Amino acid sequence: MELNDMMKRLWTLSALCLLVLAGGKALANPADCVDCHASEVAEWSRSQHAVAMAEATPESVAGDFSGARYEDPDLAVQFLQKDGQFLIHTREGDDKREWVVRYTFGVYPLQQYLLDIGDGRLQAFNIAWDTRAKAEGGQRWFRLDEPGQNRPGDAMHWTGIYQNWNNQCADCHSTGLERNYDPVADRYHTQWQHVAVSCTACHDAALDHASAQRSGDSLAAGVQLAAVGAWLVSEGQRPPRLQGAKSGSEQVATCGQCHSLRTSLTDSAGGKVHNQFSLSRLDQPLYYSDGRVREEVFVLGSFEQSKMFLAGVVCSDCHNPHSGNLKMEGNGVCAQCHNAGDYDTPDHHHHPRNSAGAQCVSCHMPEASFMRIDNRREHSFMVPRPDVSKASGSPDVCLACHTNQDRAWSMETVGSWYPDLYQPDTWHHVQQRNLSEVLAYLADDHEPAIRRATLLEQHGQGLVARHMAVLASLAKSDHAVIRESAYRVLRHGDMSQSWELAENGLADDSLAVRLAAFESMVWSGTLPDPERWGEVQREYEHYVDMQSDLPAGSVLKARYLMAGDYVYKAEQQLNRALGKDPGYVPATILLTDILRAGDRNLEAVRAIDQTLEHSPDEPQLIHLRGLIRIRLQNYPAALADLERAHQLVPGQWLFGYRYAVALFQLDQKDKARQVTQALLQQYPDNAQLRALMNHL
Repeated sequence: MELNDMMKRLWTLSALCLLVLAGGKALANPADCVDCHASEVAEWSRSQHAVAMAEATPESVAGDFSGARYEDPDLAVQFLQKDGQFLIHTREGDDKREWVVRYTFGVYPLQQYLLDIGDGRLQAFNIAWDTRAKAEGGQRWFRLDEPGQNRPGDAMHWTGIYQNWNNQCADCHSTGLERNYDPVADRYHTQWQHVAVSCTACHDAALDHASAQRSGDSLAAGVQLAAVGAWLVSEGQRPPRLQGAKSGSEQVATCGQCHSLRTSLTDSAGGKVHNQFSLSRLDQPLYYSDGRVREEVFVLGSFEQSKMFLAGVVCSDCHNPHSGNLKMEGNGVCAQCHNAGDYDTPDHHHHPRNSAGAQCVSCHMPEASFMRIDNRREHSFMVPRPDVSKASGSPDVCLACHTNQDRAWSMETVGSWYPDLYQPDTWHHVQQRNLSEVLAYLADDHEPAIRRATLLEQHGQGLVARHMAVLASLAKSDHAVIRESAYRVLRHGDMSQSWELAENGLADDSLAVRLAAFESMVWSGTLPDPERWGEVQREYEHYVDMQSDLPAGSVLKARYLMAGDYVYKAEQQLNRALGKDPGYVPATILLTDILRAGDRNLEAVRAIDQTLEHSPDEPQLIHLRGLIRIRLQNYPAALADLERAHQLVPGQWLFGYRYAVALFQLDQKDKARQVTQALLQQYPDNAQLRALMNHL
């Protein structure tokens, strides 16, 4: 079925009904809204939101289930339709199975299929249907991962924990979802109100609003999401100006609850980023060091870095919020605010009119491909900096089109157009500065809050050790993302010195901030007064229970148990995490802490060895094994580990320092001197390295 035909059938289906499950709070569906909002419902019914997930029917299934096959050296698949069901036959090695497709997942440019593997788990199958037209390379089955990369039993296999719909995908593709994970039985009882993304996903009081309207009353459909004010077009050097009131933060936060990489903090419908969700920071490898998207982090973390976001631009300034389409074609979207006479001209973009290089998005919103064929645009709207792209390793936007050129050419060309461009003032440059040089940036409210929060966590240990006054000030920021990071880094210091500050965080209005403060206390090994802070403790326990279906959640649970001196139960949780993902490094590190504390050093080495089988060349584990082997007096193996860890991350001075100390203690002073001298060339002001060199 070609995409246009399929979409017409799906649009008809979505306009007529949504699959609704009983239970929980009743939510509005399009039928409740259409009498007053016919045009909005019509636009929504033609959007990808309306078909984000659907029951598997002839109307919703796009793929070829007429006996089509997919095969590679590790996997053979046949797609069939029988007795009204869509079936997938798989063969991996000697294991042959038949699976019934329960739901479709997504619609363009690809569609996945959800299969029930028991215990309430729906899994996203790794062979997807390319819904693009044949002329674009579509209408075919293709594999999302590499053949041989993920085998049965691996955490990233399509039956594994990281391909599970309940914890990875469900709350953004459905409305009113509650995961209902049972950590004791290790099973789900997941429910939702609407199978796809419908009105209440954004307008949380839509049903009450509709009921009030029918009664002749007036009631808002939720928080105010409409953009307010009007943008005046730029003139020469004067940037676009907002006339009238500035739009609130609610719209971006509402869209961002799904269009972001974030952690759910509570198992309830709806929610907002920086409150019920914690937004991932701009760390590598999620992002390049210049702030551009690297992994599948979606849009919000990128957009919140932009000057447009800081100025008050919201999603609906560019996108129709109901159809999801751009409000205008081509450069017309940008020309709503940026004067076309100044910007849509060869004097600015240095390309022929109407060429690909003349499109604003080509330079300021470059595309990156995810899931093999899904091209998504950068939303940080950065000025192209070939010099920074080279330094950070991010793709050079010039070379995306000029494939016969190199970075030196793009740096020279752009530099000739804009001679004053190459200044050391970008986000990449900020991250290269030392702690004393970034204090002003951390305090500057004109800089993006998400960047300041990221920088705060990058320098967390130094701030806790030497700048508690700065940290206390940041903990009072107007931005929840900064307050959350401020309380999060308290775990790096002596909690007895910052207990009063941490308690302030427990009273914060934002759930993300309260949980960050509580978790820092957990890391310190001491819990707050349950009588005074019992409600926050219950919030944290709910969060941990909800996350404990994932290996990361089991590690959180283990730390919480250790704070209550339940060490044996904590060890069980860590083994549970490694059962789900044998290569999960944080679980092994914490497990070795328990084992070493009990003088079970050989067990600790075995635990590291087992994890390294699944996560080879993991420098933290290799370094840790070296330290344990020193305690076991296995000095040749210890030195080999410490040297290997240093080689894997030469930029981690502490690994090199400990390797040099071990060499010195084992009377290999010449080698210790060589290692220390090399480190001092990189870190000439490091006091510990200088002190070691004095001994050598």
